Amino acid sequence: MCYLILLLPIFALPAFWLLPAGEAAGLYLVVLLVSTGVYWLAVRAMRAPPIIGIEALMHSVGTVRGVDGRKAWVWVQSELWSAEAAPGTVHSGDTVEVIGARGLILQIQPAAGRDGHVRATANCARLSRWWKRPGKSPAATTRPLSAGR
Repeated sequence: MCYLILLLPIFALPAFWLLPAGEAAGLYLVVLLVSTGVYWLAVRAMRAPPIIGIEALMHSVGTVRGVDGRKAWVWVQSELWSAEAAPGTVHSGDTVEVIGARGLILQIQPAAGRDGHVRATANCARLSRWWKRPGKSPAATTRPLSAGR
């Protein structure tokens, strides 16, 4: 049913039989512009990266909270996940990267990049730039206890 909107320009063609040519052309132009806008939004939504689900966790950086052999518990995107890693490669407190998933168990590896830097520093830098935006300083977002009394 939702695909019918993609056929809107075809459904508007009978306007040329029912209305004078000038009015039909104007109506068809409006329908064509609306359809083009809907097509553009649909393509944009299809190309967007996933923002929810297990796919959104791929290549995310997290912190190991506990390790038991191959099994680990990882804090990724404000949630605690069960994970698997090669034995002895991760320890509690390490920064890790999610490289896959099997069901709801994440596959992880240490997050050192090719040059030895931890990828989490890029996330921290991005967050600090956001935090330093005007109106986002700690002083602007908190109020003293005496305020409002």
